Amino acid sequence: MIHIANLRPSPGRVAATFTAVVHGLELSGCALIRRDDGFTLSVPRVGSPSRRAALGPDQLSALENAAVDALHRA
Repeated sequence: MIHIANLRPSPGRVAATFTAVVHGLELSGCALIRRDDGFTLSVPRVGSPSRRAALGPDQLSALENAAVDALHRA
């Protein structure tokens, strides 16, 4: 289950910042970055600067799609 909260759209390179909850893991400080070919996702590190959020490729893809959908609805 993916939930997007506190979505803050922006007109610049950073299209939006938001908090995501992915299967109970809360990730505050996520960002959707505009690129020439669409968007890319920035997910905060959890615990330490060298440790990324514990999300698999399928979860990251689903999170990016959910964020893009939420941005278009905002």
